[in-house]
Amino acid sequence: MKNNEGKTISEGDGPKTMWTIDYKKCNVCGECVDACDIRLLKIVDKRIVITSQINCNWCGDCADACASDAIVLT
Repeated sequence: MKNNEGKTISEGDGPKTMWTIDYKKCNVCGECVDACDIRLLKIVDKRIVITSQINCNWCGDCADACASDAIVLT
């Protein structure tokens, strides 16, 4: 399985849930970056990326802050 960073993770390596960004909906406003208390989101090459799926605490603040509903926790 590949995460949204394009890195391959094997069963048991990654988190039990994942989040994805629908880049067709995302306008790169940065509200999700500001909402992440543990600073795992950043803007790289005009795209929102997560620096670590494993360190994410799955609070959902990023998804809640996204006015365009581009972030989905699964």
